[in-house]
This record gives sequence, C-alpha cells and structure tokens, in this order.
Amino acid sequence: MEKVGLPPSSSGDYSGPGDAGGKGALGHDVVPAGDPQGIIAPPAYDEIFDKPRKSTETSGKTVKLRNTTPVHVVIQNNYYEDDRNLWEKLHEWFELSVLQWIIWISVLAFGISYIVFGIKFRGGCFKDHFDNKGKKIESEDLTQFMQAEGGVVCATVLVVLLFLRLPRLVAAKRTKQLPQVSLEERKKFDGLIFFACFALYVASFGVCVAGATKIIPLYKDAPNNTTVVCDPQFYDFYYHAKIAQLVVFMPYAAYNLITWVLLLGTQKQWFLRRKLRQWARLLDADQDGVISQDDMRITNEKLERLRKLIGGRKTALSASDQKKWWNAHVFKHGAGKDISVNQLVAYMESVIGVGPNHERANRVKGTVSGWFNYFTTAEYLKKNVILGENDFVKFWTILANVDEYHSRTMFARQFPSPLTMNGFVEDFKSLLSNPDFFDEYSNRIFNVIRFQPKKMCCNHCV
Repeated sequence: MEKVGLPPSSSGDYSGPGDAGGKGALGHDVVPAGDPQGIIAPPAYDEIFDKPRKSTETSGKTVKLRNTTPVHVVIQNNYYEDDRNLWEKLHEWFELSVLQWIIWISVLAFGISYIVFGIKFRGGCFKDHFDNKGKKIESEDLTQFMQAEGGVVCATVLVVLLFLRLPRLVAAKRTKQLPQVSLEERKKFDGLIFFACFALYVASFGVCVAGATKIIPLYKDAPNNTTVVCDPQFYDFYYHAKIAQLVVFMPYAAYNLITWVLLLGTQKQWFLRRKLRQWARLLDADQDGVISQDDMRITNEKLERLRKLIGGRKTALSASDQKKWWNAHVFKHGAGKDISVNQLVAYMESVIGVGPNHERANRVKGTVSGWFNYFTTAEYLKKNVILGENDFVKFWTILANVDEYHSRTMFARQFPSPLTMNGFVEDFKSLLSNPDFFDEYSNRIFNVIRFQPKKMCCNHCV
C-alpha cells in the first residue's frame, strides 16, 4: 500500500525520533493512507495550501497580501475584531504615526541649534547675582548652560532613534529567525537602553524647565539683585526657541508621563485582558461570544487534526478526558454549561491576573499543559522536537484560520530558531499570564492572533 507523508518542514533538522527512512516530517512513523491514527492532513485543510484563492471580502473590505507564490488568502474572521479601548487605539496610532517622528526631529533641531548658538555667542551672555549691599555673589554663563541643554536633548533623541526606533524598524522587516541566544542578548540590551532612555528623559525634562526658568523671567524685567549682560541676538533666540520647545516638548512629556507612570499598571491589566480574550476566542469556534457544547466539539475536532498533523500522541485523547479539561478550565458555571467569552475572561483575570509573572505562569500551567495534551504527551515534549515553519503555519490555519502570509511573517520576526514544541508551550503560558507588553516573549502568540489595524499589518511594535 502506498505510503503518504506530510510536506517537509522548512526547519529541516529535528531532534525527534528519526527523520528519514520511513519517517514523517516530525519523526513519526509514516502510516498507510486512510489510517485514522495517522498523521495525514485532512483534505479540507490541504485545499487551503494546494489551490490559490482570490481576494476575499471581509466586512466590506478586500483582504490583500503581498506577492507570494502561490498566493494564499484566508478569510479573516472575528479573531481579528478590534477590542482595544480608546486609549490603546490612540497610543498605538501615535507610536506608528509620522507625528511622533516630526516631534523627535523638531526636538533634535532645537538641541542642535542650542549647541550652535551657545558656541557662537560663547561668553556673551551672563546673569549676575548681587547681595543687598550690591556685591556680586554669582555670575552664570547662559551660553554654557544652553550648550549643555542642547547636548542632553541631542543625546536623548539620538539614543531613542538609534537604539529604540531604528531597531524596531529593522525587526519589522526581518525575514529570518534569530537564534535564541541572540534574542536573549537583545532582551538584556533593550533593558539597559530602557533605563538609559528613562534617565535621559528625566534629564531632558529637567534642563528644559530649568532653561525656561532662567530665560523667560528675564525677557522684560530682571528680578531684584540681578542684572543681565547679554547679546540681544542670542537673548531673543534663546527666549523664542524656548517658547517653541515648550510647545512641542511639554505635551509630549505629559503624554509619556501619563503613559509610563500613571497608566503603566492599568495598561498591563488591559493587555492581559486582551490576551485572555484572544485565548477565549480560540475556544469559541462559531465566534458568537458564547462558548457552548458545539464549540467544544468543533474545537476538539481541530485539536484532533493537530494531533494527526504535528502531535506526538498516537491515539486521540479519550472523550472523558476531553470533557474533564473543558469542565475544569472553561465551563465555570458548571459541567457542560455554556459560558460567555467575557465571563470566562473575567474569571481567568480574577484568578491569574495578580502577582509576579512566575506565579501567574504556575496558575495557568494546568490549563495550557492539559490543552496541549490533546495532541502531545509529556514524553513527546521531553524530546524537544522542532516545530518547522510549515508546521507552524498549518497549526494556526487549522486552529484560528490565520492568514498564511501573516503566520510566516510572525514566525520569522517573533519566534527563535529553532522553535521547539516545548518552547511553544511556554509561549502559550506567557499568553495567558504575562502582562508585560514590552516583553517580546509575552507577545509572540498574541501577535499571531491579535487584531491588526491596517497600518500595523506589516509593522509590529512592542
């Protein structure tokens, strides 16, 4: 009887039990066609990859992909529903908008002009302080302060652009995976840059305000016991430049203050809630907002297809074990009773949404490991089998009908090389437990299935 195997994964090398001589792509024994316990992909699924499709209209809009050969288009369903609140929409728009670049370039121009004019009029502007007897007690060179202010501003802008913005643009265009070691090193480097940027932000804000307090009160009348000897050209420039800088800089400083200080904890709660909602939607097969017995049946069928495709389990999980998992982790109103997506999200958020990351991860361990138990086993995970690109794409097509191009893009940009099934399990734990939106590891699964605004489809930020 003819033997049929899966298309080979792009990764090539596997640490599983053999990869040649009668073995499938993930090291499984190749079984006769039609064997119900085999690893043959279902025909309905294969059609997605074997036949090019035309652009499909979704919600009145045509979904188009970049040129690929062949072109594969998958209908985007409600997994891509926009569930962001108003602040999240504003924040993500601003982070990707041209306006932010205009602000940074404007602030850089201020910094450069401060240095140039400070050097040009060096020693030409002093503010002298006198005591009550008319004796000079202090002389302050405003040109030196202006140069120092310009240097701090320029340093802040250059660090942000060169070590934060530019790497993000490069990462958004990456087409190949990075080794796990490189990702770990980059994560440490990003942590140092974050603290350096925070320190420079504080310094820039301080010198901006200090410069304003020095020059603005002097424009008309100097305070008592103070005289100013200054070149009129430098004096006028510094005054008007400071007014313009405050107009540009202060709103941006207020935005950052609200974002990173006042709303940081709240944003983490929002982010975790969005990730939990995506998880619940994976279980809500018909996307009607209620997880029912029919959703359980359909989702279990998807997981069974995954078992045949990339799983290490030789036989399907028993029906009693399947119901046990759903009753323990989904149907919180009682065994077999329907539950809305919002109710499940609220329950999970109340149970796992507090405490350090490692404690939250321990709370979701049973949920994720039990879910993976549908198509893997503990022994299989110990083998550290590699999940190749094609298997990754097929996984998401079966589970959530994710666009093929998007899956391949996320595989290259977000996941390490090699990606193991064990690492994939850990990524799902992070999806349900890690609220740190600036942590790449907590974003991997979320970025595959989250809502993608039109301008964000090909440019992902942290």
